[in-house]
Amino acid sequence: MIRTLPAFVTQTFREAIRNKILYGIGFFSLAILLFSLVLGELSLYEQVRVIRDVGITFIGLMGIGLAIYTGVGMLHKEVDRRTIYTILSKPVRRYEVILGKFMGIAVTLFVELLAMFLVFLALLLVRDIPIDAVLFQAFWLAYVKALVVAAAALMFSTFSGAMLSTLMSASLFVLGSLYSQISLYAERNDTLWVRAAMRSGQFLLPDLGHFDLSTHVSYSLHVDWSHVGWASLHGLFYVVVLLCIGAIVFERRDFI
Repeated sequence: MIRTLPAFVTQTFREAIRNKILYGIGFFSLAILLFSLVLGELSLYEQVRVIRDVGITFIGLMGIGLAIYTGVGMLHKEVDRRTIYTILSKPVRRYEVILGKFMGIAVTLFVELLAMFLVFLALLLVRDIPIDAVLFQAFWLAYVKALVVAAAALMFSTFSGAMLSTLMSASLFVLGSLYSQISLYAERNDTLWVRAAMRSGQFLLPDLGHFDLSTHVSYSLHVDWSHVGWASLHGLFYVVVLLCIGAIVFERRDFI
């Protein structure tokens, strides 16, 4: 396992970097960050708030887009190209394939998001907008959230097609983002089976609201580092669970 994992990580990272669509997403992200400056100019008395809010929000959204694309695509490419047979013919355990792919995706996401974040910080410096700790906290939690979605996308891709995996990953992101609203609706609903179903869904869904610090970034509000730590552990827990499920499913999948 020690020998094979670095190979999978390197191969996945190189495959992702060579993919032209990632460059397109990167350029689009830079355009959005520049657009945030324009929005700031239009908001006469809210320039700082708008620029900080739009910038960090779109970095998070691009992270989710990259997570779904790479999480779904990396495994499906191996299957479509039939290279999965070559990989599995070697002394490699199937869970190593899943873990190696995810680690490669994690490195790719970090590099992409860090590049966008550094450009964002440079734009703030150009505009003399203060850079505080909450920006770095928001960046880190956006990355952890992207890891959760990437793990879900990789897990879905072990048993379903690319389109269905993408839809399920996007649905998990939307429902996880609405976790608090689902909880509120479940409390107010009088129908027993609806409340039970929503409670069950809450138990299975990650609460992605823990990773959203856009309001704190907009108003430069203090965020305790303990919140960042617990949110990171929450995300790590779901990553481990999703990868374990994906590894079990992939272990039982028949490619013949």
